[in-house]
Amino acid sequence: MTVNDLQSKLAKLDGRRKVVVYWDDENETHLFEIDAISVERGTPKKLADGKPGFTFDRKGPAEWAFIAVSPE
Repeated sequence: MTVNDLQSKLAKLDGRRKVVVYWDDENETHLFEIDAISVERGTPKKLADGKPGFTFDRKGPAEWAFIAVSPE
């Protein structure tokens, strides 16, 4: 998802609405508060299992926005 995609989706919501991140595994749903958003430089990569990964490096070719979360 890009920043524009996220902004577009959030723009449709009431600005006072609380936003949380959720992760649903086979056992339960986990909720996370958003603590911060930062832009980091590095190199995107694919992990062995096919999931996306990222190596942080100040000289990397990409800048990604990261959302820091903590359990609610």
